[in-house]
Amino acid sequence: MPNEQVSISVADAFLDRFADVVKRIEQAGLKVDQQLDTIGVITGSIDSDDIGKLDQVEGIAAVERSRGFQLPPPDSPIQ
Repeated sequence: MPNEQVSISVADAFLDRFADVVKRIEQAGLKVDQQLDTIGVITGSIDSDDIGKLDQVEGIAAVERSRGFQLPPPDSPIQ
């Protein structure tokens, strides 16, 4: 299955154990791109079939899938 980009919010109670949460989500299959520990967010990519594994990781408040969009070219008749 294809990889999906995700943003993960770490629960406030686990911010002091941010590195441990990162380690656990990597074990669940996430390829970490960024660790924004000051705001409690981790971004990365994971196989679509493995996204459900992230819900089982202790310390995660939310998992949000990235959404893409495509704007029409500037010379397009629809703006």
